[in-house]
Amino acid sequence: MLTVGQAAERLGVGPEQVRRLIRAGKLAARKVGRTLVLDDDAVDGRARLPITAGRVLAPRTAWAALWQLSGEDVDWLPAPDRSRLVARIRCYDAERLVAASRDRAERCELRVLPAYRQQVLAADGVVPSGLTAAAAVGADIVAAESVDEVYCSAGTLAALRRELGLSDRGQPNLVVRVPRYDRLDLTGRAHMPTAVVAVDLAESAEVRTRRAGLDMLAAALSDLAR
Repeated sequence: MLTVGQAAERLGVGPEQVRRLIRAGKLAARKVGRTLVLDDDAVDGRARLPITAGRVLAPRTAWAALWQLSGEDVDWLPAPDRSRLVARIRCYDAERLVAASRDRAERCELRVLPAYRQQVLAADGVVPSGLTAAAAVGADIVAAESVDEVYCSAGTLAALRRELGLSDRGQPNLVVRVPRYDRLDLTGRAHMPTAVVAVDLAESAEVRTRRAGLDMLAAALSDLAR
């Protein structure tokens, strides 16, 4: 476990920036007594995100890029904007795309009682991603799914907290990402689109999982460039 000051040193930023990342849901933290502490692996995973000259994509644009790479219909962007977006992401490599997409969602690490796990995964508006959806999209990774990864809306998450007792306390076994774009339609999906699953894998602190995600993104970007 790391204090805020130790995490700041490891990330090469000031303590206030670490606190902003925690408030934004980009770094998980918890209280031990009166001290805020962060997990070493989570901080190391954040540190591995490349620093690029390009700016971070706005959530609406990041989702359009990931939808486009997955062969999905990007119906919220006019055709000229889609053409410009495709031209832009053709210049990206996999790591740059991961870095540029990092503001796409708020990330929450939660605890759900094992007896309610399947109810969470089967709930309306909850869509598996990351390791939970890796096999479904053909990711080259085999891992024990001790932590499930899903997307849902803020309203769905609030309902799950009330009805199934999702908690910020205890050892996390569920990662919930809430898209920072309200028009994203998650209805009726068995899992998130391939490029979304790949980005989630690529943000992992585990080296093999990260590599599997980056390889998938590289393949998608290569197909787009043809």
